[in-house]
Amino acid sequence: MKSSRLLTPLAIAVSAVVASFANAETSTQPLYTIEVTAPIPLGSGVFSQPVPSIQASPTSDGGDLLRAINGVSGSRMGGRGIDPVIRGQSQNQLNVILDGAFLYGGCPNRMDPPTTYASPATFDRVTLIKGNRDVIYGPGGSGGTVLFERVRPVFFADKQTRGEISAAYTGNSDTTQLAADLAAGTEEGYVRFIAGHTGAGNYKDGSSRTIRSSFESESYALLAGLKVADSTWLEASVEQANEKDVLFPGAGMDSPYSDSTTYRLKLDHVTQGGVIERVRAEIYRAEVDHLMDNFSLRNQTAPMAMRAPTNSDTSGARLLFDSHLSSTDIQWGLDYQKNNRNASAIIGKGPMKGRVTGIQWPDVNLEQTGLFAQLTHVLTERDLLQAGARYDHVSAKAGRANETFTGGMLNGQTPNDLFGANAKNRSSENNLSGFLSWIHKLDEQYRVETTVSRSVRTSDATERYIAMGNWRGNPSLDPEKHHQLELVLASETSDLSWSLAGYYNRVDDYILRKNNRYSNITAEIYGAEADLVWQMTPNLQFSNGIAWVRGKNRDDNSNLSQIPPLTATLGLTYQQDALTAGLDWLIAAKQDKVCLAGTSCGGQDSRKTSGYDVVNAHLAYQLNPAFTLSAGVNNLLDKTYANHLNREDVFGNNTQVNEPGRSGWVKLTTRF
Repeated sequence: MKSSRLLTPLAIAVSAVVASFANAETSTQPLYTIEVTAPIPLGSGVFSQPVPSIQASPTSDGGDLLRAINGVSGSRMGGRGIDPVIRGQSQNQLNVILDGAFLYGGCPNRMDPPTTYASPATFDRVTLIKGNRDVIYGPGGSGGTVLFERVRPVFFADKQTRGEISAAYTGNSDTTQLAADLAAGTEEGYVRFIAGHTGAGNYKDGSSRTIRSSFESESYALLAGLKVADSTWLEASVEQANEKDVLFPGAGMDSPYSDSTTYRLKLDHVTQGGVIERVRAEIYRAEVDHLMDNFSLRNQTAPMAMRAPTNSDTSGARLLFDSHLSSTDIQWGLDYQKNNRNASAIIGKGPMKGRVTGIQWPDVNLEQTGLFAQLTHVLTERDLLQAGARYDHVSAKAGRANETFTGGMLNGQTPNDLFGANAKNRSSENNLSGFLSWIHKLDEQYRVETTVSRSVRTSDATERYIAMGNWRGNPSLDPEKHHQLELVLASETSDLSWSLAGYYNRVDDYILRKNNRYSNITAEIYGAEADLVWQMTPNLQFSNGIAWVRGKNRDDNSNLSQIPPLTATLGLTYQQDALTAGLDWLIAAKQDKVCLAGTSCGGQDSRKTSGYDVVNAHLAYQLNPAFTLSAGVNNLLDKTYANHLNREDVFGNNTQVNEPGRSGWVKLTTRF
């Protein structure tokens, strides 16, 4: 992968922006029509905001951005690749959808979770649906659904081009970021080009220790839309996101490259009367190629030089219908996705070079076909009922499960030999999910919400089929069944809004990773969240978020590992004319409810984590209608700390990676 892939089109984009200033008036109109809501649609469990309003400071990837939302945490392995955790659930317990497409990373150890390929500067809006309260975005999603969305641009007769360009610099890691978003069109169609580049060095923690965290990333997308009829739009896009020389202090390997290409085609048709009011059809394909090794980007310290080339290719489609009957809105349809994953561990140097010592993904095909329906029904002027149900047929197949290892300690064996009695090259499931929500308005200020749900998550390619030394999958795993109850009390007035939410999740056949083996257990996850936004004066706003979650193994009463601690965030924002200033204070309690690696519990927690608090400050000033200058300091007091969450690498190591120390940043954004 070469940086020139992006720098040439990005340079063209920058030149176009600069040239446009000579002939075009600046405009305060936004590039896209995005409805700005309150910071949190309080009590609904749904957060939906334009990307710039979520976090002031530059972010390394989509997972880093999500951590700014109450109830969301993330595990760090390096400078990017933050893997989000929502209400104590992670990985495939979350549905992450990038502009309509599912994308599954290429690393079995999740160096590249799907959010890695979501560069925040290239998306318009992020929507987070906590828990299971929706069935139209695919199977599973017991922890929540994250939508990185792009909005169709709107043009006017007197202005048929729009653009935005930004440049940012962060001092601690010597990180430079450049992004451009250009669009041209009319009411009949449009073309949009988006590009971004980030180059980051190693950062230092609060004790001035250098953390191996450098990386280079680039992304660009070309989108086109055509109004083929008065009420019909056809849209197509191609997007590429590439990473180069990504260092991971929290893993035994680094990533020389990780590249993805995503193709999308969408049809949106509004009917003229009838039972069906709107039809949306979407198809996509996402291809990921990834390489990790332990020698090309570091001085080899492992006993053997290893490399692991992998690929993860996902194809999918969705057909969604909107209907309205009397006082009921209905969304119904079907969806399909197929993911193929292939990965091998190969000796990288010496006389045994090229020998296969492990097969992380033995040509795994995982197919899911779903039928769903969801309705919203107005019972009375104070009562709203929402309900949904879906059926999913799942099939899994491993094409290389009988392939023989040619080197290392497993020489002469096959993945099925490692699986033993659990060996199964093919399997299928029929899963039923659904939810029921009742929203009751007590009066003009208060409302209560109750949601009960069942969601079913099938085991992924790693849990089923990984065959790496001591890390072994279980092809006979049953799917997880999550049964959740959530209660909410919310209040909204003109200057004060708050919500309190409590939830309980009983999980049958929870897929537990214990001592690098997978089995089904009975578990429970429960917690509470509080959100508050108070407009203290016309210029001063106070916000507060609190999140607490616990996870228990009901079979032996041990703690589930990788559960975030109690956290609280307090924010103070001042706005006066063109000036905005803010102060955020993040507080995390100690986490001693752990399941430590290397003990009889056999979890992934590396240690008990002390509590910490961090202060971030930011400032923005709109110089004129076209330019905004912003700056700030993260970790203002230069604290040394690490988030409790970590990941276990292919060698069985658990490492907490410290967060950056004091980091000053500056960003210039221009819009035309």
